[in-house]
Amino acid sequence: MSLRVLVCCGSGGVGKTTASAALAMQAALTGQRVAVLTIDPAKRLADSLGIGPLSNTPQRVPLDQLGIETSGHLDALMLDMKATWDGVVRRFGGSPEAQQRILNNRYYGLASTRLAGSHEYMAMQRLYELYESGDYDLILLDTPPTRHAMEFLSAPQRLNGLFDEGVMHWLSLPRSKRGFAALERGSEVVVSVLKRLIGAGTMEEIAEFFDAMQGMWGGFQERSSAVEALLASNETRFVLVTTPAPAARKEAQEFADLLAETKRPFGGFVVNRVVPAPTDKARVSSADLPERPNSVPQDTWEAASLTLLGAAQRQQVLSDGEAQAMAELREQAQGSVPLWPVPELEADVHDLRSLAVLAGHLAPAIEALKQA
Repeated sequence: MSLRVLVCCGSGGVGKTTASAALAMQAALTGQRVAVLTIDPAKRLADSLGIGPLSNTPQRVPLDQLGIETSGHLDALMLDMKATWDGVVRRFGGSPEAQQRILNNRYYGLASTRLAGSHEYMAMQRLYELYESGDYDLILLDTPPTRHAMEFLSAPQRLNGLFDEGVMHWLSLPRSKRGFAALERGSEVVVSVLKRLIGAGTMEEIAEFFDAMQGMWGGFQERSSAVEALLASNETRFVLVTTPAPAARKEAQEFADLLAETKRPFGGFVVNRVVPAPTDKARVSSADLPERPNSVPQDTWEAASLTLLGAAQRQQVLSDGEAQAMAELREQAQGSVPLWPVPELEADVHDLRSLAVLAGHLAPAIEALKQA
């Protein structure tokens, strides 16, 4: 079964969003139809792709500006939670009248933007919509920093459990004109207190909301199970983006352990901003130095010469140390996990051409993941 979904995770500040965009670009340049979806509130993806503000609708990235011929294409979009919620209502909400009843409810408006877990759930819904559409060979999901990513990845399972709980069944029981009939029959005192606190009209609106949503629970459960199955299938791979920095490596390893515990398919590490070993041209000997200009004091010249002569050695020490750190990272991940180093670039990635340079470094990652 071929790779269809690539989930990019990583701690803050490691270049995860840029790496996601570069992986997506490289896949598109190899001839695939690719979409990259960001749910990172930092909104940096549009900057990396050199396009305008992203929305919930796929926006085509102008790869032709690179002067590279490809049969593939790249679309980018950013999660709009409210728009995705509305789409789910229109799919599972029954008749047009029933859908409008939900969409017009004041508490639906609150639930679709503020309900705990709904952001995570809608992100997974949007991912699954892209997958189910059949419009793309590969979909990349750019997640928030790893401390919050697991909340996104576990959202389908948590929502599925919530729909099974008795509270949801209880809230969707038949209601009276005054609100929740089951609650009122159980305790008139409780209802009386609630109505004094939030008002009888509010109780009726809440009851109306849950009554309107009752017919959607089955569709929610079905969809949650489908997303959960996709994230655990052979069509999905998780890639951890990190840097050689100890804190970033530690967080990446902890997340790799979580992936193993939850039996998620792990594709490998992308290690960003790696110091490369010095080239032969970078190794300078004293014979390569020019004569000291008369305008430069002797002590200043000697200090500058020592710095220049030792630069390659210092770079080699840094490179060797990072290589050892990356080897330890692989070993802790049971040694068989691929690791793709990306050298530290001379300039920041800010447009399509600089992103294409980064994408070229990630070509081995795309080829390996396509074969996984």
